[in-house]
Parts: sequence; C-alpha cells; structure tokens
Amino acid sequence: MTADGPQQAGSADEALPVVPVAPVLVRDYRRLVRLFPYSYRREYEAEMLGHLLDGARPEQSRPSGAERRDLVLAAVREWLLAPLGSTARERRAATGLLFVLLPAVLVVPAARSVAYASWLVGSEVGPPVLSSVPMLATWVVWSAGAVALLAGLARTGRLLIAAAGAVGTVMLAVLVATGDERTAYFESGWVIGLAAHALVVLEHGRCRLSGPGRRHVVGTLGIMVAVFGTYVAAVRGVREGASWWAPAGSQLVPVGAAVVPIVAALGVMLLWARTRQGAPVLLGVVVGIALGRSDLFWSGNRNVGTEDLGNVLALLACALAATIAARWCVNRLDELAEARAAHRERLGVPT
Repeated sequence: MTADGPQQAGSADEALPVVPVAPVLVRDYRRLVRLFPYSYRREYEAEMLGHLLDGARPEQSRPSGAERRDLVLAAVREWLLAPLGSTARERRAATGLLFVLLPAVLVVPAARSVAYASWLVGSEVGPPVLSSVPMLATWVVWSAGAVALLAGLARTGRLLIAAAGAVGTVMLAVLVATGDERTAYFESGWVIGLAAHALVVLEHGRCRLSGPGRRHVVGTLGIMVAVFGTYVAAVRGVREGASWWAPAGSQLVPVGAAVVPIVAALGVMLLWARTRQGAPVLLGVVVGIALGRSDLFWSGNRNVGTEDLGNVLALLACALAATIAARWCVNRLDELAEARAAHRERLGVPT
C-alpha cells in the first residue's frame, strides 16, 4: 500500500482538468489594461494581466461589472497621478520635493489675499470684500491646511488642502458662470497650483505612512520665508509707496520675461534624478501662473484687457501640455539612465 500511495496521488494530479481561459476574456482584460498610462503599463501590464487571469472563475468569458469598475477607477487615479511618475520610487521623489516647493509658491497669493481682505474690512470706503477678493475663502482654508501640516497634524492638513483645491476649482467655475472671466483668467494659474498641492499632499501621505519629517518642515518654512521676502522686496522696489498686498490691477508682464528663469530652473532640476521627478508638476503650475499675467491669448479684434472662456481654457490647456511634455522628457531620461546602468552592470563597471 505504501508503494501504491504515491502512484495514486500522481494519478490524481494527472487527472486534474486544465481549465482553458476564454480568448475573449483575455482580449477584454487587455482592453481594460490599455486604459492605464503607457509608463504604468510598461511596468505592471504583465503582472496585472496575470492577477486578473488567475482570479478568473472557471468558464468566465467576460470581465465582471465589479472588475470593470475597479479597473476604470484605478486607471483614472493613475492618470491623475501620472505627472508624479508611474512607480512608487518616482512618486516618493516627486512628492518629497513638491511638498516643500509648492507651499513656497502658494504662500504669496494666500498672504496677499488675506492681507488685502483685512485692509478692506478696516477701511470705511473700500469695496466689498467678497467681490474684491473672490478667492479669499479658498486661501483661508489652504492657509489653515498648510499650518496644520507644518504643526504635525498630517490628516487634518491633507483634508484642508484637498478642500481648498476643491473650493478653488468651484470658485473658478463660478467666476466663469457669472461672467467674470477676467478674474478667472488671472486666478487660473493659482487654482492649478492648489489642485497640484492637494494631489501632492494626498500622495505624500500614501507614499509615506508617517507625517512630514522635521527636514520637510524646516525646508518648507525656510523656502516659504525666502520666497515671500523676495516678493515683498520686489513689489516695494517696483511700486514705490504701494503696499505689498495691494492688487496689481491690470498690469501684465510679457511672456518672454518668465521664459528664461523657467527654462533655467527646469534644466537644473532635470540634471538630478531625484529632483527631475517633480519638474512636470512644477512646470505646469509655473506656466499657468505666468500665462495668467500675460497677454498671450488676447485676440486682436478684442479690446485689450478683455478675457473670455476661450482664454481660460487655453491657459489650462497650455499648463497641461507643459506638464505632459515635461513628464515625457523625464520618462525618457529615466529610461536612458536605466539603460546606461544595465550596460555598465554587464561590463562589470561599478556604479
């Protein structure tokens, strides 16, 4: 009996039926996986298809409704996070850098809006606060979230900053709907920054299970103070006798004035693998802010100083295009670095 035992077990294993996978199921899974960004598919497509096929029920010929929904929602999430990279390593590097840099950019409009609103409240002849500072509630919520993050209240800070991004988006739509496209045009760049910061802090919390470390807090505060101080000094130098928080009115700047520093900063960031991951998002934000202070989209048959919905959409499209182009460049640089590292490894050259 002992000799027959293994033989019987082997016969039982050989008798197990092989369940074929329906070709139409493989085709439908491949179509759903193609909804994901290319860079993400390049890393995980084979693994995703393997998990989906291993979890398929016997004689299943179509993806279930739950599978379709989950894959579509996951694809939407990956497209939203695509500017930060396709892998966990890339997203940690991007969020770590942008967690410090984006608040330094957004502190200027936040402080200016709150200070100007405070002056209007104390002024007896000033215009109404809500009409003069339509984004005031957005910046108040964002400021509270930034303070909470720096104070170590990570969850509260993330919720407040995400709420600020949502409120800013809604306010932008309200400005367009009420016919105030001019203000919407000026504020579009800042709303892009708010949305990017909300995305960064949420992904920062997911990539790092703990809250921001001391290094991030000190770095964020230092850069915020430096940028804000530079802005105040520049305003006082340009506008003699005017307060730093006073609105600039209709004064715009040529696009070319911002091209050189943007290109120079982007070039420096692309040189280092850790900083280049944050370049796409930062470039999109800066392009949106710069175009919001330019006359690039003004039509020749319209009065100077008049904006419409087309101007706002063009600004948003240019910021998105800049982000996509920069992400493509970063991906190609990463591929080149990986190819060089693999080649050096084959040659036995230490890295």
